[in-house]
Amino acid sequence: MRTRKASFASADETRALTGMEIGGLTPFGLPPDLPVWVDAAVMARPRIVLGGGSRSLKVIASPGILLALPGAEVVEGLAAPVN
Repeated sequence: MRTRKASFASADETRALTGMEIGGLTPFGLPPDLPVWVDAAVMARPRIVLGGGSRSLKVIASPGILLALPGAEVVEGLAAPVN
């Protein structure tokens, strides 16, 4: 079985990989070869909030919107459960 580990890139690496700044990072507009891992629990929610920066830049949508992103993959158990 293949296991996965998610980690955060540094601000410099994030900028180099995505062209976006920390605090303004969004899955929309990422390079198509960059994987987007979505925890399976996210897909069970009725809606999600995406976007960076101010409230006016947020998008409220069905989690299915994430499946339209290039490189999107649903991963079971990616995130730790919230207690």
